[in-house]
Amino acid sequence: MNIPLNGRIAIVDDSIEQVQPLFKILSKNQIPYVFYKGNDISYLPDENSRYNDIRLLFLDINLIDDTATPNPKTVKAVLYSVLKRVISPNNFPYVIIFWSRHQQELSEIVTDLFDNSLSDRKPIAFNIFVKSDFFPNFGTEEVVPEVNLLEEIKKIIISNFSYSYLVDWENKIHKSAERTLEDVFSSYHNFSNWSSNADSIVSKLGISYLGKSYESEEPKTRIKGSFKALNVVFTDTLEKEINDKDVINPQKLLLDNSINISDTVYCINKKLLFSDDCNPIFYSGTVIIIKPNRYNKEFEEVLDSVLTNKQKASEIINSMKKIWVNVTPLCDSVQSKIKYNRIVKGLMIDAEYKKNWFLNNEAVFVSPIFNFEDKNYFMILSFKYFFTIKNLGLSKKIRPVFRLRQHLLSEVQSKLSRHVNRQGILYIE
Repeated sequence: MNIPLNGRIAIVDDSIEQVQPLFKILSKNQIPYVFYKGNDISYLPDENSRYNDIRLLFLDINLIDDTATPNPKTVKAVLYSVLKRVISPNNFPYVIIFWSRHQQELSEIVTDLFDNSLSDRKPIAFNIFVKSDFFPNFGTEEVVPEVNLLEEIKKIIISNFSYSYLVDWENKIHKSAERTLEDVFSSYHNFSNWSSNADSIVSKLGISYLGKSYESEEPKTRIKGSFKALNVVFTDTLEKEINDKDVINPQKLLLDNSINISDTVYCINKKLLFSDDCNPIFYSGTVIIIKPNRYNKEFEEVLDSVLTNKQKASEIINSMKKIWVNVTPLCDSVQSKIKYNRIVKGLMIDAEYKKNWFLNNEAVFVSPIFNFEDKNYFMILSFKYFFTIKNLGLSKKIRPVFRLRQHLLSEVQSKLSRHVNRQGILYIE
């Protein structure tokens, strides 16, 4: 099913009676939703109080009085105050279905509202459903409509290919999380004391991740260890869900090379390559920026060792960031077995310099371009400048900024191991 299954459907209507049939059909098909009663502020979240996650919004345009001809300005003012609370600027992508008793009535007010006052909350599409098409008699004898509501919703969703695939992906995540808990706690019916047995299982998961350090860790660290162990099961379950299930309405998506999406790609790269979680500083993969005036000569040597176009050295030095990357084995970090932190020196260099001016061999690692603090960089590491340090803690001289994700950390560690394990060949010419 490509209809959101994770509660990301919202319904805004001033009449519960008129929306009851919609509640019924969604509930019958086990599709969660959130209901906001018109302009009743007691139903609405505080403005910008949280990150909303709506994918489908049923919106009754006239939230004032269905019995009278509404004043367009009043309708617009009420809609603005409601939508400002229901939809956050970060809520994207989502689709609006105008949930009206009269086709086309006042719909231009809403589109104008999103084009101007609420442009930061604009949906990817507007659609119109006339209530009477689906529920002919409100509050009287139930009549089976000729139009199937769920099928019409599905048509709207699959009409936008990328949007429908993202909804499907979110549904798979929802199902995989459910199945992860089922797999881990499937025998709970056999437990005489479920809480006690569940505590033991969650503890065992934490021990499996944190190892011998589990007993010395505080409760919140133990629980986070259990979460990370569950992540392993979840990831495997999600991969199986994706591999086993068909894609709904698969289409070949067009890549328009005339559209410049480089900045978006570089922002995505930041998410793919790095995590903003850089605490504690000694955790494997942490990237540390060194204070501007510290170790200048050493890092200029790093640049000289990798730069082939020496004429650009002075330009690059003026804008580059000096970094240490912690490549200590993950198990040592997680299980608190670190005696010495293993560090590689490197540089973050402005993306405009990523040309064929740098070495890229077994002694050098060059990252893709990524965005950091609203500027695009690439990272270059020189394994010739690998060293260890016993104590690695926060200070004014160093600043941890992000952490390599596991797949990138493994790639760096793998290349480092190849650099220190090149035996060479003995032969005579």
